[in-house]
Amino acid sequence: MRKFFYGYWIVVAGFVTLTVSNGLAWYGFSVMNAPVADWFHWSRSEVALGFTFLAVAMAVISPFVGRLTDNRGPRQVLIIGTVVLSLSLLLLSRISALWSYCLLHAGLGMASALLGPVPISVIISNWFRRLRGTMQGITFIGIGFGGVVFGPFIGNYLIPNLGWRNAYVVTGLLSAVIMTLVILFLVRNHPQDKGLSPYGVEATEAAKEQVSEASKTSGLSLKEALGMSAFWLIALTFAVYGIGLTGSIQNLVSILTSQEFTAGQAAFVIGIIGLFSAAGKFAFGYLSDRIDPKYNTAIAYALTALSLIALALARSIHHLWLYGILVGLGMGGWAPNTAALTANYFGLKQYGLILGTIHLIFMAAEAAGPALVALAFERSDTYHSILIILSILCAVAIPLIIIIKKPGFTFTVENTPQT
Repeated sequence: MRKFFYGYWIVVAGFVTLTVSNGLAWYGFSVMNAPVADWFHWSRSEVALGFTFLAVAMAVISPFVGRLTDNRGPRQVLIIGTVVLSLSLLLLSRISALWSYCLLHAGLGMASALLGPVPISVIISNWFRRLRGTMQGITFIGIGFGGVVFGPFIGNYLIPNLGWRNAYVVTGLLSAVIMTLVILFLVRNHPQDKGLSPYGVEATEAAKEQVSEASKTSGLSLKEALGMSAFWLIALTFAVYGIGLTGSIQNLVSILTSQEFTAGQAAFVIGIIGLFSAAGKFAFGYLSDRIDPKYNTAIAYALTALSLIALALARSIHHLWLYGILVGLGMGGWAPNTAALTANYFGLKQYGLILGTIHLIFMAAEAAGPALVALAFERSDTYHSILIILSILCAVAIPLIIIIKKPGFTFTVENTPQT
């Protein structure tokens, strides 16, 4: 009987880490912003600044997280991220002004990067040679699962029973306890730390090792990629897609209450989004190994466009289900699709740097999305028009991503990390 491989515990640790960090920072904002805004009498656009600071901080710090992961190892990065996440949540319970609200959401953004795709992708890649893409796909389901667990928990239990200030205290303590246990008992940077070899080393042997080593230097530099239309079509269409995603999700409570739904129903939809986002990550990760990822990306854009129409026209709980399913599946495409597009179209020579640059543009757009939608509401007193406009822009992105072409040479993309 084959002995249980410790690397599977690393997958569990990565899954839990992404569940906690995304559930408390990303999805937590979706249900926290409305009660905080009501308490302080802030406008929709003012409270949306919190998410803008979160997304900008996450984007700006991502390259530094990559360097720190390389120099210090993923485990130490996760320790720092746990401290930053827990302190930011605890201090949010004591805020009294908009500037402190925004500053601490920047802290949540830093924590999301420190506990996010870069260190998790590296540690999974360290432990698995075979099944690397599958294991990363399973791990990144945690991003969506955070919404399933923490969206309803915060919105339907903590806030109604404890108030938003105590809800921040509880989530801060939960993050500290859960992540301390995960890091202490499960996380190890390398198989060698447990006297093991990466999964699949026996199967790869010398020939595949040589292919893998050769593939590391093949492909384009960032400077070369920046000179290609494919790079800009990928980056800019992902930016439009990101605005549509966060513009609707991070204003969801406000959008639905303006359409005479309840805050509890909105929190329920956030759980649906998280569930189908998890399914989307697995599905798009599976498909990206089998068909050109530009077609996967076009599907994600189409799902997002349809979800925005469903939200704009929502009049019943069935429409909310439809929106949650569509936007969840569409959102599930960003992680596997950006990674697969980068590897397939630009190679591995500067894979991390090119992927990080695309993520920087994507996250900058995500940061602008909630504020843009909130501002449009304040100007027109309705969310309908801005949701339809964003849907049209996502639809326009579909043919633009399909026309991208690979450079006129080939390179190996085997075992590409799918961040």
